[in-house]
Amino acid sequence: MKNVLTVALTVLLAAAVLQPGGALNAAPFATHVTAGTVKVTVTYKGKAGTVDSSHQLWVWLFDTPNIGPGAMPIAQLSLSKNGTEALFDGVAGDKVYVAVAFDEKGVMTGDGPPPTGAPVGVLMGADMMPASITPGDKGVATLTFDDTIRMP
Repeated sequence: MKNVLTVALTVLLAAAVLQPGGALNAAPFATHVTAGTVKVTVTYKGKAGTVDSSHQLWVWLFDTPNIGPGAMPIAQLSLSKNGTEALFDGVAGDKVYVAVAFDEKGVMTGDGPPPTGAPVGVLMGADMMPASITPGDKGVATLTFDDTIRMP
């Protein structure tokens, strides 16, 4: 009887080790996530002012299309020249979403959301839903915005 229990326990442990996602063998079957680059060319075409070192464009990456109160960006950059590229290196994940703002009053420091009334934009698809970017070779987008949408 002792030999039967030993053999049965050995078979069960072996099965657990050989199962994809088994507790003792999970690492070989884990998905490897590599970080990639995201490039976003941002152009502000509004009438609220000129983009310069005091009135910058702010660019944020999010890991969710639900950009709004409570959503935390995974990366941010500021641009002091209109029509230039925000380059994010080492971006992990399958897809990211982009939001931008123009600092027309020159008060943004990057430590919080844009102030009320700031012109903002989100990279949108043809369906008018936030469009995703896949980090890596295809992680390139162009976002043009104006004064149509302002921070509430």
